[in-house]
Amino acid sequence: MNDNPGFFRTRWRRLTSWWADRRQQIAVHLLLLFLGFSFLLVYFWPFLRSRVFVSLDSGQAGILWQRFAGGTNLNYIYTEGFHIVMPWNRLYVYDLRLKQTPHTVLALCKNGLPVEIEVSIRHRPTYPSLPLLHTVVGPNYVEVVVKPEIEAHVRATVSQFDPAELFGSEGYVSSLVVQGAMGEIKQRYVSLDDLLIKQIMFPKQVLDAVQAKLVEEQRALEYQYRIQQAQSEAERKRIEADGIRAFQESVASSGSFRDFLTYAGIQATLELAKSNNSKVVVFGNNENGLPLMLNLPPDNESKPTVSPRPTETPRAAPAPSAAGKASSAPPKRSSAAPSPGAAGNAQ
Repeated sequence: MNDNPGFFRTRWRRLTSWWADRRQQIAVHLLLLFLGFSFLLVYFWPFLRSRVFVSLDSGQAGILWQRFAGGTNLNYIYTEGFHIVMPWNRLYVYDLRLKQTPHTVLALCKNGLPVEIEVSIRHRPTYPSLPLLHTVVGPNYVEVVVKPEIEAHVRATVSQFDPAELFGSEGYVSSLVVQGAMGEIKQRYVSLDDLLIKQIMFPKQVLDAVQAKLVEEQRALEYQYRIQQAQSEAERKRIEADGIRAFQESVASSGSFRDFLTYAGIQATLELAKSNNSKVVVFGNNENGLPLMLNLPPDNESKPTVSPRPTETPRAAPAPSAAGKASSAPPKRSSAAPSPGAAGNAQ
């Protein structure tokens, strides 16, 4: 080691001189290097984000596949958070939350009638068996396991019912499907929560026939109700007639029928007196009867009554003489010429 101070001074001067000569070039090279690195980072960021810098959200888990370490890691499940994965490896993300998958199943009833059933499947993967699910089935487990199993059990269950039995029995059918499919799906490392039948669609001809049947049933019930109503009305009228007959017999047997008529007339008179739209004129009363009531129209509606002119009775006139008859008779104009006999009589 050289302890001469002049040696260090010389080296330092050379270094500072070299830096002063090449400072601009080094700055340009560093800037180009930074720009190139930034371009590569932006260009490969989607790849890095999905393959290298992996973030697992709430309710997610990951299974790592290692290219140079034996494939799928069956001993470790990546939980929520940020993870860095080597570019040659791959982290598969699974959603552990409860998911709803709609599906339409075409099935045949017991008598061979085709029906369409819209179902809603609630399911999620089993967390402890997630590495096995990834190895045996894969991320597309809904299309591979869930839908085929549900479709098969729905068809097997619907084939045991007639079309009329399916109306209003959606809950019972769904419980049978869940009981049959739950064990089969669980063996494929998937947990089946529930199955909901949203709608059962029958052919239009069947719906029209069922609707017509229901209409006729309601019409038959309507006829029964009318018959019961008529019977009740007949019974009411019979009881009313019996009461009226018993009343009349009682009044007739007691000899107070005229008194009853007087009472009824008093009630009618009171009702007429209470009316605001009537004018009552009392003409008089006999010894044992009621006053004679006359209801007149209002003044603005009354019309004057024109009395008929008296007819004059013609008087018998005396028989006139022949001369007077001829003079008093008015001349009659006629287009015909007078006869000779008539002219002689006039003279």
